[in-house]
Amino acid sequence: VLAVANHRADGFNAAFQGQAAPGSTMKIVTAAMLIDNGVTSMNGPAPCPDTATWQGQTFKNLTGMKPNGEATLADSFLRSCNTAFVKLIDEEPLTDASLSQEAERRFGLGRDDWKTGIASFDGRVPAVAGPDRAAGAIGQGQVQMSPLTMASVTATAITGAFRQPYLVPPGLDGRRLARAEGLKAGTAAQLKQMMRLTATRGTARDAMRGLGGDIGAKTGSAEVEGNARSDSWFTGFRGDVAAAAMTEQGGHGGDAAGPIVAAVLRTGG
Repeated sequence: VLAVANHRADGFNAAFQGQAAPGSTMKIVTAAMLIDNGVTSMNGPAPCPDTATWQGQTFKNLTGMKPNGEATLADSFLRSCNTAFVKLIDEEPLTDASLSQEAERRFGLGRDDWKTGIASFDGRVPAVAGPDRAAGAIGQGQVQMSPLTMASVTATAITGAFRQPYLVPPGLDGRRLARAEGLKAGTAAQLKQMMRLTATRGTARDAMRGLGGDIGAKTGSAEVEGNARSDSWFTGFRGDVAAAAMTEQGGHGGDAAGPIVAAVLRTGG
């Protein structure tokens, strides 16, 4: 970990220990699941209707998003179309456990075995049935992440390899870092390209504008019960540096968290 920052009056290290729904930043993991299971591919179909219903719960897109029945996965990813992802989660061979298995096996998430050198949370992606299965695919429901885990997701997506983040070098106390399989080369290449498109043509474009080099990003807005505004999530990369941020009740991902990540990447990329 190159840098970490918090802005909490109580001193809580939310960047490492936060446990909150990550919104559409989770679509990086969901897209990997869809590709790895042969459901679709970056240039394969992922239609974006106005609404999608899964086991009695209806999901919608952000206000003003036009439907696109001919959309590819890249199209729906860069626009962050919720309904496209919900419509695909019941395709064969996906099960209630598929997203959890992808997160654990490929991204090293949710196993409670990260040893960062300080207290940290390595995500929660439980195998669930019912409406929460669809909600989890778009980073809601029972899925919980921290900015640390989402930065790690981006690092895995762009390199194909999982390298457990740490703040204190493991050589100081003999810690063994967590391991995971990482991604197939083809899956990683597609994820990286979709994140590039999101940063240059999609929902992350305004926040990432002006950044040079190889850039990519994913936005997220997570609804929290009782809050008037969504939490703002954003994760991105520039070159070989990955970063993520969350702003409580910040609204759309590109509005509040996006500029923070872009500022970090501008300095460290």
